[in-house]
Amino acid sequence: MPPTVLCIDDDRTLCQIIAKSLVAEGYNVETAHDGEAGMRAFEAERPDLVLLDLLLPVRDGFDVLGAIRSQPAPLSKTPALLISGCSKTPDYEKRARELRVSGFLTKPVPLDQLLGHVRRALNSGGPDEPVGAEPARDDTAALSLEGSLSDLRFPHLLHHMHGMRASGALLVRCGKRRKGIQLRDGRPVAIRSNQVTECLGNLLVRMGRIDEPTLKESLRRMKRGEGLQGEILVAMEVLSEEEVSNALKVQAESKLLEIFEWPDGEFELRRGGRLKGANQLAMDSNPASLIIDGVCSRFPLEVIDADLAARPSDARVVAGESPFYLFQDMTLDPIQYGFLERLREGVALGDLLGEGETARRMLYGLLATEVVELRAPAEVSPETVEVDAAAAARERLAAVHGPQLDPAEEGIRSELAVMAETMRKVDYFGVLGVGRDATDAQVRASYVDLAKRTHPDRYSGLGAAVRQLAEEVFGLVSQANEALVDARSREAYRVELAQGKRLQEEMDEARRALGAEKQFQKGIAALRARRHQAALEAFREAVDLFPSEGEYLAYLAYTTYLDSPEDREVQKKTVTALRKSAKLAPDSEKPFLLLGQVFKGMDRPENAEKMFLLAVQQKADCLEALRELRLINLRREKQKGLVRRLLRR
Repeated sequence: MPPTVLCIDDDRTLCQIIAKSLVAEGYNVETAHDGEAGMRAFEAERPDLVLLDLLLPVRDGFDVLGAIRSQPAPLSKTPALLISGCSKTPDYEKRARELRVSGFLTKPVPLDQLLGHVRRALNSGGPDEPVGAEPARDDTAALSLEGSLSDLRFPHLLHHMHGMRASGALLVRCGKRRKGIQLRDGRPVAIRSNQVTECLGNLLVRMGRIDEPTLKESLRRMKRGEGLQGEILVAMEVLSEEEVSNALKVQAESKLLEIFEWPDGEFELRRGGRLKGANQLAMDSNPASLIIDGVCSRFPLEVIDADLAARPSDARVVAGESPFYLFQDMTLDPIQYGFLERLREGVALGDLLGEGETARRMLYGLLATEVVELRAPAEVSPETVEVDAAAAARERLAAVHGPQLDPAEEGIRSELAVMAETMRKVDYFGVLGVGRDATDAQVRASYVDLAKRTHPDRYSGLGAAVRQLAEEVFGLVSQANEALVDARSREAYRVELAQGKRLQEEMDEARRALGAEKQFQKGIAALRARRHQAALEAFREAVDLFPSEGEYLAYLAYTTYLDSPEDREVQKKTVTALRKSAKLAPDSEKPFLLLGQVFKGMDRPENAEKMFLLAVQQKADCLEALRELRLINLRREKQKGLVRRLLRR
């Protein structure tokens, strides 16, 4: 019989997703939403594992766990995983050890990491085999979780996919409408739709960028196999490459926002799955901004009103404790910004329900993303509203319209690498850049500033090596904050330093990533200067240090080809290596772009065109590929004109 997991969390949506994920893995799952109900469920179900939120209504997680440990054996020995939405303070960690927790996780918890902790907590044999559950499967694309959009609304689904860092294909359907959303680390990065009305040409007509005769002509050429519609419109000189690129971005965003309008439907997440031929989404905004935009512009108002009416009208709206979006930029208009600023004072829900549609939509979006949350009046003291919630709200507000990091800027890579290298050489005081006599306020201010700058989600558009660096830097900043969060913690840490102890772990993989990124940047600079031998050496070193990064392998192969472009054996090996790099970097356009250049040099124009098309599919604004496609089309038109002139003779 499969083991039973009891999930106790007041976030009902999160409970739903965790339950669906665990059921898909072969477990039985029970849920409860406050400490008292959780204890009753524990006594009735006698689960094999408890997943326990720390901050619960009625009875907190430590109280529940203490009651479990006071039960007679074997119930008292039931393994428990604590999940907290706040930082792990030394006091929390001490109590967790005393109550023998199997793990102490901080929200948001990546889905794969959570499933791994569950397997280990229930394990009685090998590290990956849960007792009584189905054996772990290697084919992650076959693993899925599914449900109804009536039970788990699309804004909440997107929010928790991001919080759990889910990667794969999220398939949604409503009647005959079908859409697929490619997720990477919980962020929507591409979308595909089966709706003809959402094609690029129809969108351009609605935008007034082309007329109906132009649309029909572009469709006629598409049927003749002359290329993609955007490529054809560029060849017709109706639009520029940049205009097509911008239109493709609008098209992708429109496809995604349309899902918010659906009154119901079903969803399925295929973990590890990949979509082919999907439109790339812009990566310059976080999921919270996307969700709030969708709720405010498209989500059914009757659903919003029904949800808000079902909640206690005397509940207070306060800044949420969830760290999902605490250190990320949110793009809000002035009205939305002003509304969010009001909420830091702990406004009663009933007072907001009488306001207009804009306020109700904004409130629903903020609740769905947990930027704000509802608390019973008894749980909100004036001091809490004035100090804790207001401080958290100000931190969030400081991020609104804050400086946006552009992942395309190469300077980001260098800055991150320098930060990682510097932080490894100093203690936690040095990581935060504060003195050993720093106050609580100074530590907090430094932590907030660094966390905003180094949050891994800001670097989601870059390669695996850079994301690894971001995870390391943000991890060091978080560890430093936990170690120095209050006067007692700082004193304990100073004692450990005096005794010669260091709390930082050796991170060999991150060091290799740093070295690889340095060599890669060095290689790019040498390649631009046409110093091929120096570029080859640098790219080879980058691949040796971090062989799983596809872009490193792609540039090594391409530079090898440039060194001997006429050598047939080199050409063959280059194509093979670039195809391999495309598999290692499935979300990058660079391997396809470089393959196109190689095929172009080998005088294989059809192969080159296919690769440039794939590059544009991976990244809609890949201007190099768009220009190459335009040149190909211009040459094709000239050849047709020449043939027509010859036939007239």
